[in-house]
Amino acid sequence: MSLVSSKSKKVFLCSNMKIDETSKVDIILSPEFYWVRVFDIPVKNITQAKAVIPPLFEDVLQEVSELSYQVIKSDENKYLCFAYINKKIFEAVKDSGINLSLVNAIYFAQNECKDFRQFCIDDKSFLYTSDDILVKVPNEVLTQKVVLNDFIENINLSSNKIDIKFYNNFLSSKQIYMVLIICTIIFTINFSKYFAYENEISKLDEKIEKIKVSNNLPSSTIQIDSIIKANTNIAQKEINKRDALFYILANNSIDIKDITLQGDVLDMNFLNVDKTKIEKYISKKYKIISSTSNNLILNIKVQL
Repeated sequence: MSLVSSKSKKVFLCSNMKIDETSKVDIILSPEFYWVRVFDIPVKNITQAKAVIPPLFEDVLQEVSELSYQVIKSDENKYLCFAYINKKIFEAVKDSGINLSLVNAIYFAQNECKDFRQFCIDDKSFLYTSDDILVKVPNEVLTQKVVLNDFIENINLSSNKIDIKFYNNFLSSKQIYMVLIICTIIFTINFSKYFAYENEISKLDEKIEKIKVSNNLPSSTIQIDSIIKANTNIAQKEINKRDALFYILANNSIDIKDITLQGDVLDMNFLNVDKTKIEKYISKKYKIISSTSNNLILNIKVQL
């Protein structure tokens, strides 16, 4: 909110009032929107007084959980105490037609209208009691009707602005409290799980270190990965050799004299076979490096 109230128009807001205003405004709240009482509280400052206020309103208000409070020190151990419902004021301002972005500040009429002991506005009447408390009264009670709107711009506003939150609370204070409790429980559970996982990870790391030591493995993960990769390649080559032998030996029509394996080359000798037929069968899956015939023996070398 802006601190330059002199540039703002002053409006007195009553319940169910409609205000057509497009410039910045300072709102003076009717007593319809708050409760005010004077208490003798034996404390030194406003902060201490505010801490003990809620129970002091319980005799006039049944539900105090949604109330907000403002305290003004008027004399030694004497405090002017206000109680209000933020949501109620928020809704009243919004329903009046005033754009919330145009609200410069909000004040209690109790503090701002003391120069007018009794006045009327929007067909509603207000006066200060003998205790200097501003209250709404029937129109017939006023002995003189001062129309406040005729003098409202002459009011010198005090520094006692109301701390209003310009958003609607969809959750009650009890619901917010329950949400906080649930969030705290979830946080505690997750925090416990985190330490449990940390403990399990620590145990797993210890087991890995023991396996490294017992198998004489290097401590570096990069070195271990290199060993695993090399062994994986060796294992894959052995699998390829096994598959090749299985493929050739599975053909019962082939008479194999002998087979030898030299590196990645499979050297095979066949007896009394159809050279064209056997070459066609083998070349379906493997590359034939060489194929030679000597008498009745066919020699074929295959690259695995």
